[in-house]
Amino acid sequence: MFTWNFQYVSKARLAEAFSQLMLDSKKGDILVRIHTAIHMEEEAVDLARFIKKLAPEAHIFGTSTSAIISWGKLIQNQCVVSVTQMSRGTVRTALLPTFTEDGLPVPEEELARRVRDAVVEKDTRLMLTFLTGKYLGVYNFVEKCNDVFPGVQMIGGLANTSEINLRRFLDSGFVFNETGYSDKGIILASISGDEVESFSSYATGVQAIGEESEITDTFGTCVLSVNGRDAAREYRIGVGNELKDRPELTNLFPYVYSDASDIPIFVRFSDDRSLSEIFDRDEPMNRVWYQSHQGLDVESKRELICANHNVRAGKKLKRAFIYDRKVITDNRSLFRRVENFEKAETIFGYSCIARSMIYSNCVKWELSAYENSNMCGCITEGEIAHVDGRNTFANCSFVVAVIGEEPATQKYNPYAFSHTDSLVADNRELLNYLYNIEHELSVKEDPAADSLKAFVRDCELKLLYSDKDEIPNAAAMNMDIKLKGYDRICMINVIDTEAMKMVFPEQLIDLTYKSFTSKCVSFAKQKGYSVYVISDWHLAVGAPSYMFALSEFVADMEQLQKELFETAEDYIAIVPIFCVLDDCTVEDLNPAYNSARLEMANKNIQFSVRDAKQGQLDEESIRERYRMVNVINYAISHDKVIPYFQGIYDNNTGSIHHYEALMRLQDENGKIYYPGSFLDVARSYGLLYDSLSKMMISKVFEKFRNISGRSVSMNIGMRDIKNRDMVEFIYEFLSTVEHPENFVFEILENEDIDDYDMMMAFVDKVHELGGQISIDDFGSGFSNLQHIANIHSDFLKIDGSIVKNCVDDEQSANLIKLISGWKTLSSQKFMIIAEYVENQEIQDLLLNFGIDYSQGYLFSRPGPELEQV
Repeated sequence: MFTWNFQYVSKARLAEAFSQLMLDSKKGDILVRIHTAIHMEEEAVDLARFIKKLAPEAHIFGTSTSAIISWGKLIQNQCVVSVTQMSRGTVRTALLPTFTEDGLPVPEEELARRVRDAVVEKDTRLMLTFLTGKYLGVYNFVEKCNDVFPGVQMIGGLANTSEINLRRFLDSGFVFNETGYSDKGIILASISGDEVESFSSYATGVQAIGEESEITDTFGTCVLSVNGRDAAREYRIGVGNELKDRPELTNLFPYVYSDASDIPIFVRFSDDRSLSEIFDRDEPMNRVWYQSHQGLDVESKRELICANHNVRAGKKLKRAFIYDRKVITDNRSLFRRVENFEKAETIFGYSCIARSMIYSNCVKWELSAYENSNMCGCITEGEIAHVDGRNTFANCSFVVAVIGEEPATQKYNPYAFSHTDSLVADNRELLNYLYNIEHELSVKEDPAADSLKAFVRDCELKLLYSDKDEIPNAAAMNMDIKLKGYDRICMINVIDTEAMKMVFPEQLIDLTYKSFTSKCVSFAKQKGYSVYVISDWHLAVGAPSYMFALSEFVADMEQLQKELFETAEDYIAIVPIFCVLDDCTVEDLNPAYNSARLEMANKNIQFSVRDAKQGQLDEESIRERYRMVNVINYAISHDKVIPYFQGIYDNNTGSIHHYEALMRLQDENGKIYYPGSFLDVARSYGLLYDSLSKMMISKVFEKFRNISGRSVSMNIGMRDIKNRDMVEFIYEFLSTVEHPENFVFEILENEDIDDYDMMMAFVDKVHELGGQISIDDFGSGFSNLQHIANIHSDFLKIDGSIVKNCVDDEQSANLIKLISGWKTLSSQKFMIIAEYVENQEIQDLLLNFGIDYSQGYLFSRPGPELEQV
């Protein structure tokens, strides 16, 4: 079995691609999946017919969608064509109606039997299943499939289009093949065979809370009553009256069925429609509801909650909510199982439109673990998932199936789970809503709001406490800052924890961590402070300034630091860094802390007291920042990222030995910008930095690709090393270029290196491929010797702030002498570069100390062209 995905561009390009695949139905069945966000119904059928001409024996399976998934990436406004050639397994497809000629829905069990008869074989392993939203019996249909053809895993969902409505579910999707299309149908593709194996699972991020309730009356998709009380009113009271003006809140607070408590069931709330407006009396499928509710007022507008499938009385429900840490946990679990599946020849992936409505970054983040795999799929209105051995209809799920006939592996990206900042940011809407509700409840007593109070408390227990330690977390700290006036925060961070893993057993590290947290918690409790877990080895202690004087708080934190330094012999000695921030708000806490950390690192201090307002940007600075963002965007979009090159002088031969590539930007007026004006801004926006860095390195690579006898160095930071696209680009280049030894990567030593294993893996791989490594800005950080001892570097560059002061500052001169002397004692072979060599006095001192290379204006000024040697 092999699978290949194409983004549809034109029929001519598609024909060319199919001819290159050399499909052969004699070798095995062929499945062609089409998911389109750009074709109307007739256009989609025409495309299917064209493909059928290209591959007459192919089985075609098509759906509309709002966005496609191709090679593990989410892409808007495109169409994907995925071709799977089987080796020994078989494929059967069918497009069946879900309504009778009389307009009535086919009974769920009868539809399940028709599906079985059409496509299910004795050895069917996986069945792709897509319906349209008009068939409201989808939940019960999937349940019946478990009984009619047990053991067959199902994956798929409801076809949708780009239309979105927060007040009601839409049914605008369609399914199709070469014979036609249907907005009242089901399309199927079964994959069977003795050697075929498949695995299917899901991730939701939903957390059930509160007591169980029973649905006591329904009208089609509408839940009329729960526990005998008006369901819509109970839901509104439970979520808050703000629901009337903010219908999107239903996405944050779904239900779950009690028998599948990790599968969300979404509802839409409305208060401006009647039942007769929602359910057309003339529709045959609605008659049964009118007949069974003859005494019900169906004409008056009322509060209603409706699902996207028919709901049965007697089903048990629980309230729920979706939050970032559960999304991350579910996805890690799903990924581990997919990654360990042996026959991973083809991956199917489907995600719900509601996930991107709740968390705008969620779908892209969870797909990033599968980038560059052959995962193909689309966005749906609801999913069919395989849960604990049974198939079920779900909402807001990410469902994945992996299948194959022979052992195979895919390219995965496990680094995705190290980058969860976007999800944490998305979680703020939920937290802000809870802040507001708690504030409203604190200023007014409303007996009717007891259920809302209980719901908020249940949410907070999950959202505001660390999973590992059962200690309040960063979200709880933000809530206390916002609601309780906790404006005095001490951040406590233990450094070198990655290095611990290289030396000590996991059990001892865990014991030391528990000792660290327990000392902080007991100390804070004794003093009347609150303590929070920000992340592993990173705690915070908080207090309101109106209750505790700053001098008292600082003295207590100094005492706590002293106690943490005094580690018993049973534990690892730790170095806790304390940063007291005064006059904090939620908005300025992190910027103030990050700024303080940089200053503390540069000064090599472990305790600092800082006003959180210190260094905040004024209006003019903010305007300048946004202007610089525009300059960066212009440079990226107009190819104005320009490498300048500065020669590095060989003190032994008296000539330029190699060059350093330095980034410059040019704006629309031709003005050149130096890194000091734009690099920090780009780093703060993340993706802007990624684009600049990739363009810069690409240009340097191209300039030196075919040059022999000249080397070039370029800066690379920890963010670059964590960027899988970047490092794979570097590895691919080094593996193909004729002279990889001409390329030197300068690792910025003064950056916060938070993952030694990843950095060491990068260094080793560059060396394996023939490249070279330099450590830049040596002497600016505070853990340098450990860096050098662990990193096999070819060059070491002394920080310019040390070099340019060495003539007038004896300490700087002694430090250069110490570094040079250390080189002679070290078993490692590396060369030393001194930068910022601006005059002959500095150069004479460097020659006296035996420094290998000098870089600075004395020898070379940066320019866009290489100086003649």
